[in-house]
Amino acid sequence: MSELPSFWQPRFYDFNVCSAKKQKEKLDYMHANPVNRSLAKHPKDWPWSSWSFYFTADPGLIGMDAVDL
Repeated sequence: MSELPSFWQPRFYDFNVCSAKKQKEKLDYMHANPVNRSLAKHPKDWPWSSWSFYFTADPGLIGMDAVDL
């Protein structure tokens, strides 16, 4: 029997976010990714980031659903 393809790469896994604290942690992590990879100096400089949606009045390039933090 052949194995079904996996959505996640082997070192990654799905994660249920069940608290406001964890939600903020994950959002901060996502906003920091382009900075940590030297793709931007600040999350606001990454055009596809949701940072501007959460921290300014700018909606950014991608529509967002508001998440209470």
